[in-house]
Amino acid sequence: MNGHTNRHPNRQIPQLHVGHGSHHGSLSIFPVWVDSPRVTGLGWKAASIRTAEREGSPVVGELVLHNSTARPVVALEGDLLKGGWQDRMLAASLLLEPVEARVVAALCVEHGRWGSRTSETQGTHETSGRRSALSVRHGNLRGIDQQGEVWRRIGRFENTLGATTSSSMLDHLDRSAPIDAHQLEGQRGVIIGIGGRVVGAEIFGSSTGLKTRWRGILEAAALDGRLAPKRRTSAHDARVFARHLQAVTLEDGGDAGMARAVRSQEGRLRASGIVHTNARTAPPSIIHLTAFDDAHPLLENA
Repeated sequence: MNGHTNRHPNRQIPQLHVGHGSHHGSLSIFPVWVDSPRVTGLGWKAASIRTAEREGSPVVGELVLHNSTARPVVALEGDLLKGGWQDRMLAASLLLEPVEARVVAALCVEHGRWGSRTSETQGTHETSGRRSALSVRHGNLRGIDQQGEVWRRIGRFENTLGATTSSSMLDHLDRSAPIDAHQLEGQRGVIIGIGGRVVGAEIFGSSTGLKTRWRGILEAAALDGRLAPKRRTSAHDARVFARHLQAVTLEDGGDAGMARAVRSQEGRLRASGIVHTNARTAPPSIIHLTAFDDAHPLLENA
């Protein structure tokens, strides 16, 4: 880890309760409840954020996000943005101030296009809560050529499932069959198993937050599942993963708009996300956290 990163022992993950999973071919979905107060006062709807290319000359790795509401809005690493000069995904999570406009880092998920589809949409993107596949997500990338690695990983879908017109992850998601799984009352997270092993998890500060990304998470997991053997992941393995995740220490990762970024790398378990730090006495509350098992074949051999 970076030598300038400070440890914050109070930034611990609360107790996670894992429910019975549902199984869909190679994909297993386990609901998670979080033993901590929910985070309130934040906007979660992806459509609350207007997204545009940089003025003048668009840049592959940058976009402009504009919070169009009067309250803070969450933008998540892995959120997919369709349109503009090419489809992108956000490279890092952040909490935008009310009516704030900010230049943010992005990664292209459409290798075969650089230019507008129509004059009406050349500078804007559709934001609908769709999520990038875990096997492609920025948080798991190693090395310095992150954009090249994203393209290479999307190339696995191209090679295995058939090419799309512009090598776009969104086109592959559109081809993937929907998963019939429902968010349960009070559920604030999900553990995902693919091919008989847990690949990762997403934890939210509120059930509302999870609801805004629920279909996108399932859609992305189903796409990853098409690259894996049809084996169920056991509830035992999901609970072991949750226990390991609870035991990690989250380290400060710097500013993330109105929030603070956090991260952890302990053995094969990698986690990153953002926390709310407004409370004076209580420990910071998790707004969103993603965790990966880097030893999963989809990630280790990505």
